[in-house]
Amino acid sequence: MSIRKFMISGALLASVLIIDPVPAHASGDEVYLAAGLRGANEVGTPGDADGRSTVVLKISGNEVTFAARWNKVGAPTAGHVHAGAKGANGDVRLEFFAKPLPKGVLGVTGTVKASPELVKALLDNPGGFYANLHDAAHPKGAVRGQLHRLSKPIDLNGVLHGSQQATLSARADAAQEVQENDGKKRGDEDGQATWWLSPDGASIAYTAHWSGLGPVTDGHVHKGAPGTNGPVVADLFAGALPENLTGVAGVTPVSSKTVKRIAADPGRYYTNLHTADFAGGAVRGQLSGAPFTHPRALTADVLRGEQIYTCTQQPSGAYAFTQLGVTAKLRRGIDHSFVTPGSGPPQWIAPDGSAVRGAVVTRTPNGDGNIPELLLNATQSGAATGMLAHTTQILRLNTTGGVAPTGACQPGSQAKVPYGADYIFLG
Repeated sequence: MSIRKFMISGALLASVLIIDPVPAHASGDEVYLAAGLRGANEVGTPGDADGRSTVVLKISGNEVTFAARWNKVGAPTAGHVHAGAKGANGDVRLEFFAKPLPKGVLGVTGTVKASPELVKALLDNPGGFYANLHDAAHPKGAVRGQLHRLSKPIDLNGVLHGSQQATLSARADAAQEVQENDGKKRGDEDGQATWWLSPDGASIAYTAHWSGLGPVTDGHVHKGAPGTNGPVVADLFAGALPENLTGVAGVTPVSSKTVKRIAADPGRYYTNLHTADFAGGAVRGQLSGAPFTHPRALTADVLRGEQIYTCTQQPSGAYAFTQLGVTAKLRRGIDHSFVTPGSGPPQWIAPDGSAVRGAVVTRTPNGDGNIPELLLNATQSGAATGMLAHTTQILRLNTTGGVAPTGACQPGSQAKVPYGADYIFLG
């Protein structure tokens, strides 16, 4: 059964390579926009002080596919794109969903239709729009972020999943459903789904994305070998999802004994997605512990960081501070620096050995006293696996401080200026 869709009206370093912004795509081509949401960005009413979210849009013709992943935000009750520049509120122009999501959900993907006028406005001026998530405690907005245009395609299912490497997987379809004489319909022949699971301690982190299904109502792990039905052992999410969603991710508590059993012998368990039309199970997939890869996306804020400047002679003959490098420790233990002081390029190195280097694509001013926001293309420079191993683009957003001192300076002297930012690693 095809899912129904609906219409909603209505300064790093000068010597680092600068690439011209990608030109506007013709109608029908895919364009990607991204936003890093924070509670501090809300205007006129307090947002969630420690809340974070990453939102990515893929625009293809008048179809907008979205992915949103959040942290330390209450279960969202709505998600939107609003018209409005930084510091200004505006009307809702695109609605992702408008009903509360189940407890424990941390991300969703889905598709909506947009008017040609809205698509043109988004492509012409993405920074004139912002993404917003609302929750029960913050009905006017929990976290907000302006949209930025990306330079390359990315996998939205990586945004949905987040940063963790899953250890179990399943490919689900109607053929694996087992019929029973209980009056419940099973097996949606149009549907298929993919699952990534991370059983750990007393919880299971999950990601499921699907196609060809009607409104999804429940997602479970059952105990049962292929060809046999069995009881639910992990209720991953429960409650009807908005009908335009095509993926969901989250974490659910499960007894540690059950978690250990699933991790030790995944082939004895299966995943099941239920829909309104197939209450007995729409698509089923046996779990596997075989090694696999999947897309990932990571957001890491600066825990402590300094932009480093040195006093050099300018073309005018005067002396002023210019960028020498950066030193920062990001969340998740990521180190940020320049490969070579004074010439770059910037690099990020994760504790697992994965690493990337960046080349600036675009700069966006972020107010007096703050270094600009950046989009950088990423080149792999570390281990082939790990949290940064699939990164192709990096966003530096929500910047604070870090601007070079002004006025005269002593030749050769240095200045270290504290700064803050969120780094979003996409692939």
